[in-house]
Order: sequence, then C-alpha cells, then structure tokens
Amino acid sequence: MKRIKNIPNMDLKGKRILIVGASSDIATSLNKMLVEADAIIGFHFYSNKSALRKYKESKNVRFFQKNLSFSNACYELVDQFVEWANGIDCLVQLSGDIKEPIHWEKLKEKHWWYDLNSNLIMPFFLAQRAISHMKEKGGRVILMSTASATHGGGATSMPYGVAKAGIECMVKGLARDCARYNILVNAIAPGFIKTKFHTEKMKRTDEQLRKRAELIPLKRPGTTEEIAGAILFLLSDHSSYITGQTIAVSGGDWL
Repeated sequence: MKRIKNIPNMDLKGKRILIVGASSDIATSLNKMLVEADAIIGFHFYSNKSALRKYKESKNVRFFQKNLSFSNACYELVDQFVEWANGIDCLVQLSGDIKEPIHWEKLKEKHWWYDLNSNLIMPFFLAQRAISHMKEKGGRVILMSTASATHGGGATSMPYGVAKAGIECMVKGLARDCARYNILVNAIAPGFIKTKFHTEKMKRTDEQLRKRAELIPLKRPGTTEEIAGAILFLLSDHSSYITGQTIAVSGGDWL
C-alpha cells in the first residue's frame, strides 16, 4: 500500500493551552487528554479546585483561580498564563452559568445581566486578550455555544440561549478579522450531554432526562469525551482550514 505523506498532525505536545472553566463537567475528559498529550496547560477555576486535584503533581500544569465577573479579571487571567507559559497558542473557553432556570414570563433584569455576562460578555474579553497575544505567531480560540442557540433556546433558559447565539455571531466576526494573523476562531455547540448541569442546575428528574434523550435521533445523551474529541480536533492540524464555524455535537438533535 502506498504511504500517504503529509498527514495532518494531532500532536499537541508543547502547545500552550489555557482552559477557562477547567473544573466543569465538560472539561473533565478534555483535561485528561491534554495532560496525556504533554501540552502546557493552564487550568482556570473559580471555586471547585477539588475537580483538578488529580493534576496537582502533573508536569507543565499550572492552576489559576479567578472570579471572571469583570473584564479586568479576564485580562489578568490571560496575562498571567502568558507570563507563566511564555505565550499562548490556544484558548478554550468552557466557563459559563445560568443564574436560575426560570420561565421567560418571570425573568427579571438580574437574570439577563448575569447570564449575558457569564456566557457572552466575559468570553469576549477572554478572546480579545488572548488574540492580542496571538497576533505574531497565530493561534486558536475555541468558545462554547449550545446546540439550541439557533432554535430559540429553552423556555426556562432564554438569556443563556440568547448569549450563546451571540457567541456564534462573535465567532464569525472574530474569525473574519483575525484570519490575517493566522488565528482560527471556532465554537463547539454541545447538545444534550450527560453532566450534573441537568440534575443540579436545571433540576430535571430521571424521567425528564429519559424523555429528553428520546427526542434525539441517536436516542441517548452525549458524553464529555465526545465534546473533548471535537475540541481536540479544532486544536489539531486537522482543522487548519476551519475558522468562523460552530460545530454541533448533538447526536442529530433538531434535524
């Protein structure tokens, strides 16, 4: 068999990657994969340091604790990582939150401000700062959307859905303007993924989760490993001609 030459590289060894929201459920599988790949990793968390304890003795890993409620905190986080790692090749934003799962008829201003700030405004300032450090050598920015963003979101999470739709708009705008610097900007849009978010934050019962999974063509929730795999693809050389895109990992939901 003829050997194929110039196969794109999946090797992330030595890549300087800042994971924002590294203590989240979505991050669990990605963290493990990146440590095993010998990347240089900054693990950001706000309060849940215990989720990262297993990496305490890992080489090329540094923890960064910060409340990202304001733009200056986003700038400080990126700058601290850049100073430690001597640069930044990749930003992966996994942070985000919902103040309260509440029907849109009962939404207050505080819900809108909190959800928009957590899921749209702060990711922008993280990306803005990271890009400023990437201009000389290029880089990757991966932001988090949600598969429901282009379908109206949920009745009890409307500000979250609106924020994620804003992420998809922002990804296109940043990708267009940053292509001249060889900076690729993309988003991952998870569908119904098996995490504690649904039970602890959204207060859904096992029966509600089962019925939700039945609406998906693949008839099951996704896994954190499947989200991590999509992120690894966007970090690798296999995605070197992809920018301004939102990749849904949703099991065919809403087809």
